[in-house]
Amino acid sequence: MTPLHPSHRRGFTLIELLVVIAIIAILIGLLLPAVQKVREAAARAKCSNNLKQLGLAMHSYHDVNRTFPYNYQLIGTNAWEAVGINYFILPHIEQQNLFNQFQIPTTALPGQALGGTPPTGGATGDATMWSNTYNGPMNLPISTFMCPSAPHQATRAAVSWGGPGSHYGWCTGSRVGVVWVGNSFNGMFAYQKPAERSMKDVTDGLSNTLMISEYLSGTGLTSKATYPFDIFYAGDSDFTAVANKDFATVAELTQIGKDAQTLSGGSPGFRSNNGGNWAWYAAGHSTLTTAATPNWQYPSAGGGCCPGGAHDWTNAVISPRSMHSGGVNAGLGDGSVRFITNTVDLLTFQRLGARNDGNPITLN
Repeated sequence: MTPLHPSHRRGFTLIELLVVIAIIAILIGLLLPAVQKVREAAARAKCSNNLKQLGLAMHSYHDVNRTFPYNYQLIGTNAWEAVGINYFILPHIEQQNLFNQFQIPTTALPGQALGGTPPTGGATGDATMWSNTYNGPMNLPISTFMCPSAPHQATRAAVSWGGPGSHYGWCTGSRVGVVWVGNSFNGMFAYQKPAERSMKDVTDGLSNTLMISEYLSGTGLTSKATYPFDIFYAGDSDFTAVANKDFATVAELTQIGKDAQTLSGGSPGFRSNNGGNWAWYAAGHSTLTTAATPNWQYPSAGGGCCPGGAHDWTNAVISPRSMHSGGVNAGLGDGSVRFITNTVDLLTFQRLGARNDGNPITLN
């Protein structure tokens, strides 16, 4: 009878183990980009959906009021203590309870500012109401105003005038100016009386006019200006030198951009709180322009700086920016959402921001 021999287990050799590890590493390397692409596709879709909701909310507001809201509602005793468009549309994005928490003085009508230069209007604010509002409803995050692809670092804990976040801005047109330029905006939205806007004023057609798009929030840093997130300041002279403020040329914009890069380290410096407050009226928090193309190669730029920060003064180039590859999501006046590439022709993009320039546009 043949004796039985105990069976022997054969393990992996070191070389075989290394081969298996190498194969797993290769598979992970192949899968990660695919996973990242899926995540970005989902984030871009969510961002597009946010813009769709905001566009529909604006249409709903217009249906009720027969006009678009001003991007300025004074609350406090300083001109910069005010809220903007996003406050007015809260009931139309299922935020009625939050809307009711804002305290608005009866002595300050929408679009009406304090007296003085440049703010005008003769409104009277209330310091207590501003304190309660700024520390209350203005400091609550709303996901509809946030793009999941974009970081948010301009928090209150990080920087003065930071807040819960804002990645979308309503388009005031193609002008190299914001806030205190009165009735000079050529876009769908304005800040002060009597520059009231409604759909009938969009004579180029709602489907040919930009309503809302994306921008990035600031870094929240105070020691170093960071492109493309923060707002750099170029000084006012470059802006006053622009021949046609509604349609700045590439050369004029380049001069602004280069000076913004140079001067951001000294005077007039930079701000990093943009994109911090969804309820605040300041450009970079609630409005943008089409003065320069999406994801402009130069920093978002202001002229002289400002009491509150990025950017609640007059001269500025605050164009759309995003973390999406190749362009930005954009909501048009008819409520549709398009993806606009970084390579769009400058004049075409400027005309997209203008509601009444009378020129046809063709987007790729």
